[in-house]
Amino acid sequence: MKLKSKLFCLSFLLLSVSCQQQKKPQHVLKSAYYWSTEWRNEPRVMQQVKTLDKLYLRYFDVIMNGEHTVVPNATLQFAAEMPDKIEVVPVVFIVNDAMKTMDNTADLAQKVLRRVFKISETNNIRNIKELQIDCDWTLSTRRNYYAFLTQLHHLAAEKHIALSTTIRLHQLSQHIPPVDKGVLMMYNTGDFTDIHCTHPILDIKDVMPYLKYLKNYSLPLSPAYPLFSYRLLFRHGRYKGVLHADNDLPVLPGDSIIVRKVNVEEVLHVKQTIENIRPELKAETIIFDLSPSHIANYKSQDYEEIYRAH
Repeated sequence: MKLKSKLFCLSFLLLSVSCQQQKKPQHVLKSAYYWSTEWRNEPRVMQQVKTLDKLYLRYFDVIMNGEHTVVPNATLQFAAEMPDKIEVVPVVFIVNDAMKTMDNTADLAQKVLRRVFKISETNNIRNIKELQIDCDWTLSTRRNYYAFLTQLHHLAAEKHIALSTTIRLHQLSQHIPPVDKGVLMMYNTGDFTDIHCTHPILDIKDVMPYLKYLKNYSLPLSPAYPLFSYRLLFRHGRYKGVLHADNDLPVLPGDSIIVRKVNVEEVLHVKQTIENIRPELKAETIIFDLSPSHIANYKSQDYEEIYRAH
């Protein structure tokens, strides 16, 4: 009887340890975007970056110039070195118009990858594991964009690099792109050009109609949440543009400058909602973005509150 009792106690102990190990929370990746034209040693930015596992770093844009040629634009300038021990994911933003008349997607794929490698090598950014493409594609450009992604995916795989792309909410109803994963953009859900839209950056009411597609969307996803604000210029109630700096646009007497800022509570509400639909979204939390103009408007606690919530 004593032997049976000891065996029972040992089995119970092993079962308890096993349960505790199973309940041990997995590490959640803390990630962020940096969407600026210059990387410099900004104390607030560096302080936040050092807490991250992964940084999605915009390298350059791809636009259509006046001669209807696809060219790089707004390349990131490095005025400081990247911190060690952080995974950098180069991001290339492609203007949708550049895809409308694209004849040679294979050539563009080669040029994009070559430029990404050149920027990385020049600035001592090593061990690239992932490359991301951002494009607000539409039905009219989907064929060219997906062909481009197919070519780039093949080239990146030869270098053992995963390919990801951004997914906007309205794109959830479309066929999945030919990539390894997607980043679901949970921001700019409303119309910031409408003076009556008071929560254009993120509003659960704008998100809800698209969530019926989320559960069965067959591409692995990581969500990106906003912590930023807009200064919008309106003239006679009509949208004139975004004021990144005071002298970006002429401000006339009678014009209205309206600030639209997302609050942490709304982010947490949306985060909980989509994680309930798709629990694997908890594995990585991405915040957009850590540019100096945006990070100055929030506290470090705001970022940590979003990263901790699950």
